[in-house]
Amino acid sequence: MFAVNQERISRSAYKQLLDRYEQLDSFRHGISETRRYAVCSSDPLFALTMILFLRERGLSVLPLHGDTPIETASRLAERAGCTGLFYGAAEQYYPLDASAIHTDGPPSIYQFSSGTTGEPKLIRRSWEEINVEIAAYNDRIAAHALAEDTPVVLASITHAYGLISGVLSALERGVEPVVMSGMGPKAIAQCLKATPNHLLYSVPALLQGLNPLFEYGGVKLRSVMSSGAPMSPILYEHYSQASAVLLQQYGCTEAGCASLAVGMKSYDDLGTPLGHLVIQASAEPSELIISIGERMISTGDLGCSFGGSNIRFLGRIDDLINVSGLKVTPAEVEEVICRLEGVIEAVVYRGIHPINGEMVRAQVVAADNVTAGDVREWCLRHLPPYKAPSEVRMTASIPRMPSGKISRKLLEQEGV
Repeated sequence: MFAVNQERISRSAYKQLLDRYEQLDSFRHGISETRRYAVCSSDPLFALTMILFLRERGLSVLPLHGDTPIETASRLAERAGCTGLFYGAAEQYYPLDASAIHTDGPPSIYQFSSGTTGEPKLIRRSWEEINVEIAAYNDRIAAHALAEDTPVVLASITHAYGLISGVLSALERGVEPVVMSGMGPKAIAQCLKATPNHLLYSVPALLQGLNPLFEYGGVKLRSVMSSGAPMSPILYEHYSQASAVLLQQYGCTEAGCASLAVGMKSYDDLGTPLGHLVIQASAEPSELIISIGERMISTGDLGCSFGGSNIRFLGRIDDLINVSGLKVTPAEVEEVICRLEGVIEAVVYRGIHPINGEMVRAQVVAADNVTAGDVREWCLRHLPPYKAPSEVRMTASIPRMPSGKISRKLLEQEGV
């Protein structure tokens, strides 16, 4: 059926787990009377099987990252109107304030947005909507002869990317996914070597850390999928050479996976929209709008079309920097910085000058011989002066959120 950290769970073992969940005290009044549960556990087997149990029983679920402290998990679960919270294990159940319980709407999966641009908001997508997404996703996977590949899921299964694209879509295809949650590089390498027809589901932050393993450790990569944040130009170059097929999928919490690039043409290639939706994108940079039926979703992402129906990601609209009336796209400046020899990673974001207003700032991870002056001089050679960072900070690592994403908004607020 599936494997968790290389331990295969058969269908009979899975059924035994579901039968045990059915007998839990938390469901003693009947599972039809309550509809929404939060699941927060660092045990991937429990988290995944409880989510599947609730889905099969026609109930709603709020998956929370396993490292979330109990106080925060309880607050989020109450905010989402959950009946109760499973924290850590099946036996650790915390009933929540009955006054907050909501029972309206179809059985759904609830998730909070990443909060990279503000307070996270609660998003509901019905299981029926998820099924439509899975069908469109699997059609695209099959069209590129990847339907029988074995997903090796490094991405969190409490996020839509790891759960829906990595696990649920595979189960629907009749393929047994392998969930490698919290495992070290050695175990991941062993798993990939034992699974030559793998389709690796990861995120840029993980790929960055694992790159030496794949580049120098003798691990042959077949298909690598990235999502959650754009790849850096340097990371794209590494993995386009190290893997037989490099893929990137794009979406948002409200829409799920919206587009898929197979055999990426550039680091910002988002591919073409899946068949169940439309992404509005023009040749000139503009906000990407996703339409699913009669519903329109404003993504807040800046993008454009290229090469026909392919879409390119240019950044977040909120991240645009206004330098004396001239607009600067951080991704453009980052791409230039990453072309400088010795640079490993860069992030460009808005700074505020007390007199001149908005300015361009950058944090750069690079070899010891690369200085801030080198970076600024390089940018002045390849960009108009107003786009070159006024301040460059060399750092050992770029701060990230728990999701692995970089929040330019937080960097701006911290003034670093």
